[in-house]
Amino acid sequence: MPTDVRVHHPVAEMVGRELDLIAVQGRLRDPAVRVTTLTGAGGVGKSRLAAEAARSAAEVFPGGVRIVDVPAFAGPEAAVEGVRSATDGDITDGRTLLVLDGIEHLAAELAAEVAGRLNAHPALTVLATGQEALGIYGERVIPVAPLPPPGPLLEPDIADVQDNPAVELFTRRAHEVNPEFSLTAENVEDVVGVCNLLEGVPLVIELAARRLRLFPLREVLAWLHRGGDSHLAGPVDMPPRQRSTCAIAEWSCHGLGAGPRAVLARLALFEDGATLESAEKLSGLEAGETAAAFEVLLDRNLISLAERPRGEARLTMSRTIRAYGLALLAEAGEQDAAAARQAHAQHYQKLLRTLEGRFHGAEQQRWLRVAADEHGNTAAALRQLKDAADPLGRAALLTACLRPWLVRGELREGLRWADGTGQELQLDDGEANEESLRARGLLYMAAGAFAAALGDHDGAAHRYRRAVAQFKRLRDARHGALASARMGLALFHCGDRAVGQSLLAAARGTLDAQGDTAGSAETAAALAEVLLAGGQTEEADTLVTRAERIQRQNGEIRDLARTLALRARLAQHAGDEAATQAALRECLTLYDSIGERTELPDALDAFALFIQGRAGQPQRAARLFAAAEALRRRTGAKVTGERGDRVEAAVAELRRQLGWTVFATAWVEGLRLPPESMAAEALGAVDRGRSAERSEAAALTPRQLQVALLVAEGMTNRQIAQRLKIAEWTVVNHVRNVMRRLDCSSRVQVAWAVGRRH
Repeated sequence: MPTDVRVHHPVAEMVGRELDLIAVQGRLRDPAVRVTTLTGAGGVGKSRLAAEAARSAAEVFPGGVRIVDVPAFAGPEAAVEGVRSATDGDITDGRTLLVLDGIEHLAAELAAEVAGRLNAHPALTVLATGQEALGIYGERVIPVAPLPPPGPLLEPDIADVQDNPAVELFTRRAHEVNPEFSLTAENVEDVVGVCNLLEGVPLVIELAARRLRLFPLREVLAWLHRGGDSHLAGPVDMPPRQRSTCAIAEWSCHGLGAGPRAVLARLALFEDGATLESAEKLSGLEAGETAAAFEVLLDRNLISLAERPRGEARLTMSRTIRAYGLALLAEAGEQDAAAARQAHAQHYQKLLRTLEGRFHGAEQQRWLRVAADEHGNTAAALRQLKDAADPLGRAALLTACLRPWLVRGELREGLRWADGTGQELQLDDGEANEESLRARGLLYMAAGAFAAALGDHDGAAHRYRRAVAQFKRLRDARHGALASARMGLALFHCGDRAVGQSLLAAARGTLDAQGDTAGSAETAAALAEVLLAGGQTEEADTLVTRAERIQRQNGEIRDLARTLALRARLAQHAGDEAATQAALRECLTLYDSIGERTELPDALDAFALFIQGRAGQPQRAARLFAAAEALRRRTGAKVTGERGDRVEAAVAELRRQLGWTVFATAWVEGLRLPPESMAAEALGAVDRGRSAERSEAAALTPRQLQVALLVAEGMTNRQIAQRLKIAEWTVVNHVRNVMRRLDCSSRVQVAWAVGRRH
């Protein structure tokens, strides 16, 4: 019979799917692979990838390519008849490809027919696309994921992101709807924001780019942040299921049973995804029903199970599906929706209060990571408790959040919540009971800690003073002494050294009498800082030694790191370079072990000041100063006083010493260091007299050197490939090898290293 050869030619070029295309082509060209299914969430580009693979592999199918658009049929029987019609008769002209596009919702009905057709026609090969697989014997499943977004970048540069597939796709589609649009230094941050917010989902990125016909990019990004991506519309010539994000979600969830729909609605409440344990507890169904619902949702790629290298796997969903899930929750009725939100808030309230005691001691790294993973869910719980007019519940949750939020640098958010909740509790002062007074005292303590971390020591002293008053009313000597000690340190930073020293000395005596060794050690270290500023180094050294011993015994990692930074200052004052370096290195190692962000910048500054003139590594010192500055911008913290003056003077000297070009290169490298790599950058410093800053023992091959020099000229991978007439992915491999051999982590570092050597 004549073959129905209809190969779809996409109007727009496919972007960012080179490796995926190679994988699909490999399956199609292998005669032993009879059926391949591309699976993935709605909008990731399965149909586009299948069409391109079919077109590019058409020469190996002399029998032709036959396409069946499954959603175009009215029902299961019609779809099965469509498959039957496309493969009726003998297929004798050689290998023939049958493309089944959009098998979701009908995979079970189509599976038997497809299996029968494969058995009847040995020359037939099937390529299917859908959110779920056919589930027949011999099927090869290829998951299609969203394009990798650029990720969070501070002051992103065009060179950093122009080769990112999500950015490239957005830029191309934006240019198609607005020919004046291009990726520039002025808009690159907003483009990165759009691609990150839309999670690299190609169809949603394309729909967002269409908005540039009517609105400037900054307005589009703001609209998306307000949830506008749930209402993005597309061109009318696309299939109905792809004409808007609402259509994508509705089509993706079509046919879900009551159980999976209920679980999807509950899962949508989780802002950062959920562990399996949390999802099961809040599913609203029995254990067996919940497990069955999870399987359905996972099979249909409505949710995914993301594994974490050092944490529990988490169930996650795209923004599009999450918006649909929240709509399902609203449809369940106001009472059911309120009950689900309250259960979510209570779960995280209980979880964080359980974890609170584990943020100290042997396994604190693990539990701090758990709290960090749940930050979005914790914030959602706080909002729910605010809506429920439960300031006491909110206060308890905020107090439990104090340590992990300080560690992760969530300072402005923490201060806003603590101040707002404390103000609400203060309005009820006439009816205040012991629970309310204690909650207010702890909130003022938390607010003081956030303010101090932000560099607002005057504001911190004010909040600690209010905490002292609350604990005085409660006759709680221990918490009152802690608040008084922290107020004393804040007043010292405000310039009132005498009062600060007096408060710290008195608080230390009270804490010793109360048997609070951790509080006593913290206060001793703070008092040592005040004494050191007054030139009383011997007394300061004694206090530091005592604080360090107690903190090591108690496993107080963060407090110990802070004390070691003080130990380094004492050693430097005594002229002991070895002891200074050892203390700073241990301090950085401890901060790195818990993912510290708030106090890490001060440690980076201290280490940069130490190595600046000692190890012959001015570029590394510049990178560390820049990294500290970048981290402070993220957290909102400020460096003030004498320390700020020293850093400013050191940076000015580095700029003079290195010259503008070399300094600027090192500074940009530091700004772009991810927080998890900052301590490693410092610890990579070598002692004076040892090898140079970067090992260059491994020589580059001629081709690698050629590629490296073109990178130094600022060329992209695509431009290098065109210049050298080689494949782009060959260039990618050369760049990776160059970076490994030169011990570089960025193209900017390659440019600097090659420029220095040649």
